[in-house]
Amino acid sequence: MLRHFIFRISFFIFALSLTACGNKVILDEERTFSSTWNRFTPQQYEIAIPSSDLFFHIDYTVVVDTAVFRYDRLPLIVDIYGADGTQRHISPVIPLKENGRWKGQQEGTNRRVTARVHNYFTFNKSGTYRYEVKQATSQYDLEGVRAFSVHIEEAKLEYNLD
Repeated sequence: MLRHFIFRISFFIFALSLTACGNKVILDEERTFSSTWNRFTPQQYEIAIPSSDLFFHIDYTVVVDTAVFRYDRLPLIVDIYGADGTQRHISPVIPLKENGRWKGQQEGTNRRVTARVHNYFTFNKSGTYRYEVKQATSQYDLEGVRAFSVHIEEAKLEYNLD
């Protein structure tokens, strides 16, 4: 009986330590495009934020066909709408090339590039947010983008007192 109790407590502590060590993913969604990404058609995501006291890392991943895509970077317009009517407007840029060479991993004729666009980002309140991303190039229909994804995870604050 005591052995069973100790085993259950040990398992509970082990499971708790696993969840405490990893960052909690809030959003990880990819959207694919058949041929073009229209600049007036936002990619919409819904995010449930559990607390306004949390910080988040936000990464974007874009998959481009290097034979068709002709830009060195991908400018974006991001609008974040809170359930309480608040709105935030952000204009990040994903660098796709460095010194004329493609970044990221090759996947056939496509290139997958991931960029951290925000460290320790905060949301004003807990609740559900609508997250909209639009491409902001001069092209109405941007050719060569095959997929776009948003990855948001909780960030642990690390203090270095040295």
